[in-house]
Amino acid sequence: MRGFEDDTVALLSREGSLDKALANHLAEICRMMGGAGIAVLRGRELVVHGKCPPEADILALAEWLAARSLEPVYSTACLSAVYAPATEFRTTASGVLALTLSAEEPWLLVWFRPEQLEVIKWAGHPHQPTEAEPKPLSPRASFDAWSETVHGRSQDWSPSKVAAATRLRAALLEVQQARRMRDLNHQLTAILRDKDILLTQKEFLITEVNHRTQNSLQLVSSFLSVQARGSDNPQLTGALDEARRRLTAVALVHRRLYRGDQVDVVDLARYIEELCEDTFSFMGADWKRHLTLALTPIRVSADQAIPLGLILTELLINANKYAYAGAAGPIEVSLTEDRTHVHLAVADRGPGMLTKAEGFGSRIMSALVKQLGGTLTDENTSPGLRVVLAVPIRTMTSVM
Repeated sequence: MRGFEDDTVALLSREGSLDKALANHLAEICRMMGGAGIAVLRGRELVVHGKCPPEADILALAEWLAARSLEPVYSTACLSAVYAPATEFRTTASGVLALTLSAEEPWLLVWFRPEQLEVIKWAGHPHQPTEAEPKPLSPRASFDAWSETVHGRSQDWSPSKVAAATRLRAALLEVQQARRMRDLNHQLTAILRDKDILLTQKEFLITEVNHRTQNSLQLVSSFLSVQARGSDNPQLTGALDEARRRLTAVALVHRRLYRGDQVDVVDLARYIEELCEDTFSFMGADWKRHLTLALTPIRVSADQAIPLGLILTELLINANKYAYAGAAGPIEVSLTEDRTHVHLAVADRGPGMLTKAEGFGSRIMSALVKQLGGTLTDENTSPGLRVVLAVPIRTMTSVM
């Protein structure tokens, strides 16, 4: 069987906000509980209906009721007996039934019942002091009727009304919680929708930027190639080719990121394989036949892949220039790791290092090795030269 509190909750659930619903249906809620007036207070906002005390008195009463937070449902038919200021408005609010939904804001519903004068009749004067020596009773005096008018009391709140108010409070809190969850879901949905839009815009912008960057790198590479072919100076042609190879190392990392799902991580083994293929395409088909790769799959960040690729490019350029006096010969590129370091090595079978070069390429490698926090070691293998780049694993822990 549905109680009036169920009807009230059903009524309020159809509205937008709970505060608005309460304000729109004060008359029904007041009538359902049997009050002559009702007040809804949330924070400093007050809405009233029916016969209620003045606003200032309601606010003061609400503060007093909120202080009784251990009694979320409070009722009395004689308010002035426990709250002295109620004497001033006893004609409208001698009885109150209050629901405290939140003591902090505060948030309360208060029903009021007016004073209901009651005449009590006594057989004899109830306030006459008792005499030490009682006088003999006369038949007429012993049955004199006395009456007294009682002020400051309202009709009692029945136990069923108080129980219904308790259930109503629980139901209202459930409605409020459900609405908060619904509002939160709406907000999260809106945030996710906005996030999806922003991600789509971001992906579009990144794609556009990557596309233009790739075009720019290709354009610069084409300019270098045209200038190299148009030069009669062998030294200038060689320098331009080296610049092209360095540019290829950077462009290759960018291309892998541009095409991959992860924009910040590079498969170093795959990157080295593609870089060697592109670099050896500049050297000619004979060089590609002599290339040996021994690569362990290792993942590094893009910021680490670029200097690693540039160092490898410089080592391959040196091998091309000095290992076999410009002719093609065996080149081995290996990538390994141990407990402390990642090792990138380039080995040939030429005459080894005759003199320590201090050219532009050497200065580039020194700066890049320092950037990685690694070391570069030359090993004469008789025959041949093996150059090993060792980079501490601790500098790569974010992606390994």
